[in-house]
Amino acid sequence: MQTWYMILDFDAHLPQLVAMHASLFYFILFGVVFLQIGVLPFFFLPSNPFLFVCGAVWAVSGLNILLLLVVLMLAAMLGNFSGYWLGKTVGQAFFVNFLNWPNQAALDKTRIFYDKHGEKGFLVSLFLPVIRTLAPFVAGITNMNSLTFSRSASVGAVVWVLVCVLAGYFFGNIPSIKNHLGAVTLAGLGLVIVFFVLSKSWHFIKNQKQT
Repeated sequence: MQTWYMILDFDAHLPQLVAMHASLFYFILFGVVFLQIGVLPFFFLPSNPFLFVCGAVWAVSGLNILLLLVVLMLAAMLGNFSGYWLGKTVGQAFFVNFLNWPNQAALDKTRIFYDKHGEKGFLVSLFLPVIRTLAPFVAGITNMNSLTFSRSASVGAVVWVLVCVLAGYFFGNIPSIKNHLGAVTLAGLGLVIVFFVLSKSWHFIKNQKQT
């Protein structure tokens, strides 16, 4: 019954729930951000809206926003480094050496692109679904300069987290939003699920028509 009452009164209990289990939430948030960037099969995990909601929830929970920013920045940076390392080791061994894909000409063109535009690209890649996971992996496969990658990926991680989390934090401090954050959070989650289902349905229908 207590759980049922918490569900019915989600708005009132969300800040308290987060505050009571802050350590666990920091760990979960770190894992979600790290996995979606640093491990290729987890590209589907939530990203920009997820960080936005984190900032909004932290605003009403009275928790340390600076600690949240540090945790998420570290997760994004380490995720980038993990993706780069996996691309440089597993990616090169399996895709390049075993499958012979991409071929040497494609590798050279991609390497030249990363050398010219890599630093600017990593400033925005984290804002883009799927690309945020593929970019560091491909950078590792193409042997992008590690110092250049580390610098640009770190700056990109800081920018991404600051923009998304602080936007949510200021949003969460708006009185009308602050008093109904639980409902807003559930509505946002519902929209994400609906969009995902519609997108998959559209691609399925499109493929069926082509076949």
